[in-house]
Amino acid sequence: MTDSQLNSALSHYKDALNELEKRAFKSLLFRSTLRPRSFALLWWLVVLSPSPEAIFNVLVARDSVRTALTKPEEMPRQELLLVAELDERLKQQADIITQSVSLDEWRTSFHAASEAWWWFLEPPLHRFDRFDWLWNALTVTSLMASLSFVVDISSKFLSVEPGFFGSFAVIAQSVLTLLTAGGTLTEAGQTAVEKGLSRLGIPTYWRQEAKLGLSVLLLLGLFGFRSYLPKISGYYNQKGLNNYVEGEWSSAMPNYERALSLDPDNVKAHYNLGRLYEDLQEFDKARTQYQLAAQGNFIAGYSDLARLYIQEQKLAEAASLLLYGLEEVEQDDELQYALWKNLGWVRLEQERWAEAETYLREAIALESIPAFQDDRPASARCLLAQVLEGKPDEQNALREWEACLRYANPTRRPEEDTWIDMARQRIDRKEKSRAVQ
Repeated sequence: MTDSQLNSALSHYKDALNELEKRAFKSLLFRSTLRPRSFALLWWLVVLSPSPEAIFNVLVARDSVRTALTKPEEMPRQELLLVAELDERLKQQADIITQSVSLDEWRTSFHAASEAWWWFLEPPLHRFDRFDWLWNALTVTSLMASLSFVVDISSKFLSVEPGFFGSFAVIAQSVLTLLTAGGTLTEAGQTAVEKGLSRLGIPTYWRQEAKLGLSVLLLLGLFGFRSYLPKISGYYNQKGLNNYVEGEWSSAMPNYERALSLDPDNVKAHYNLGRLYEDLQEFDKARTQYQLAAQGNFIAGYSDLARLYIQEQKLAEAASLLLYGLEEVEQDDELQYALWKNLGWVRLEQERWAEAETYLREAIALESIPAFQDDRPASARCLLAQVLEGKPDEQNALREWEACLRYANPTRRPEEDTWIDMARQRIDRKEKSRAVQ
């Protein structure tokens, strides 16, 4: 190409660049004086900003210069220095160009060559972008933490049959985490997130901070949900207890197991599951659950674990549990009844008659509490009858045997079934003795 053609291309390039710089200067001047909520100045800022046409003219003019510079070594040095000077001025306008138009879309539309650097201008590093490496690292860290929460929470729900709510919780948190991680770590996801942030009007220099904010929000949400699991566990425990009271044991079992999978420290669920195992005659499993409840300082667990120990003739262990329970129990008359009754039972088995009678009368004194209004327990009466026989005090023993037979309910308290038979034998023997006389 001739020198005249190069000079013409350079002239057009210089004129287009001058026009762009004038618009950029006016825009910068108004931008510096723009007040918050000043809509008039904002309108003028839009008007005075470089138009896409002005920017396009500069880029096309630079294309013409490139075409003219087919053999730079043959061109005059003065023209080459002018090209370098104009290119430097163009690079200084990178910020205003990239803010005014989308060079990505233009490159696609006009098939810009990769060596045409002016189509690939990038704004100078914004001061808020200096720490993007840190925000990116924190974003990845928070996503990894979120993933660990997802794995932990999902394992708790899926360790037993999750049910509808559990399945929904696992799917929802997994999808949210995958979407957030995909939007940050994958190319397609990053493109989608960039478009979304752009629609929201978030500047490019705030994009990494925005992504970090999304990942932190996800992490906080998962942390909050993880912290809420004990309450969900309490819901499943109560649901299981309702099933148990209604006789739906097959439904109670999975609800107790869900409660414990979500919160292994749910002592109430351990205790309730122990009661269910005991009703199912699975005493080893019942003992384990009572032990776990007792380890959580759930006093009812002490009482029922001690009762199983009594039946196994582990009297010293039972007495230790019961004495500790009586020291720790608060205002709970029903639980105090069970503790006094079981401690009296221990002393009966040890033939410590006076102590046994004292403890059992403490229990009997609580029989009038509202909790026993519809189902008065007979256990303390049955045990006291045996104590009085051992003293011996047969007259008072017979009165307690009659009360034992009157109040016994072996379906609610299985140990009373044996005592019912004993009570009938004693009463029948006394009636026969009176008939002979």
